[in-house]
Amino acid sequence: MIERRRFVRIPEDSAISYEVQPNTKIEEFLTRNISQGGICFFVHKFIPKDSHLKIKLSLKKISFYFEALVRLVWIKKDAHSERYEIGVEFINIPKEATEHLIAYITDIVERK
Repeated sequence: MIERRRFVRIPEDSAISYEVQPNTKIEEFLTRNISQGGICFFVHKFIPKDSHLKIKLSLKKISFYFEALVRLVWIKKDAHSERYEIGVEFINIPKEATEHLIAYITDIVERK
């Protein structure tokens, strides 16, 4: 099977808060995995594909926090609960956050 992902994903269980744009109620959950290009995490209710979300992510292992705008690329119902798993891609992320994210992911991959 050919790997279709452009970026390496690493498991990550950091706190994430999100709001579907334009400005809905802020929800919180934990990430499942993260890459330089996006994040996978769970949400409590269905969100339409291509929705834009404003996220706030705290990478607890390096004490780094950032905000970004993301686009929902895929969504699927979790078979074991009432939640949904989603994959989002970064569409607007601060340069400093990208640099920290790349360094963080590289460090974890190199330790394996």
